Amino acid sequence: MSRSGSTLTAALGLGFKRAEAARLSFLIGLPAIALAGLKEAAELARAGIDAHAVSLLAVGLFAGSLASFAAIWGLMRFLERMSSWPFVVYRACMGILLLAGVATGWLH
Repeated sequence: MSRSGSTLTAALGLGFKRAEAARLSFLIGLPAIALAGLKEAAELARAGIDAHAVSLLAVGLFAGSLASFAAIWGLMRFLERMSSWPFVVYRACMGILLLAGVATGWLH
């Protein structure tokens, strides 16, 4: 189970509304995401990447941030209107598929 899935499930179990639980889950993840990004930036700085690589990373960061914002915005709108049961069913089906894949040797 993912960090966001477990915090979302815990918040729902504590009585939060779906949209509030999702918002809490995203907010809890921000420090971990920010620190991971800073760690990678420090490693890249120690590696001595050139200006062209830095500009490519900046474009990627900007595009990724926009895409993440759009995805989170869409998910929040979805959770305000719909149930989270499709996500639960998806996770259960994916778990069964992965377990079957490992059991049959398809995934190793």
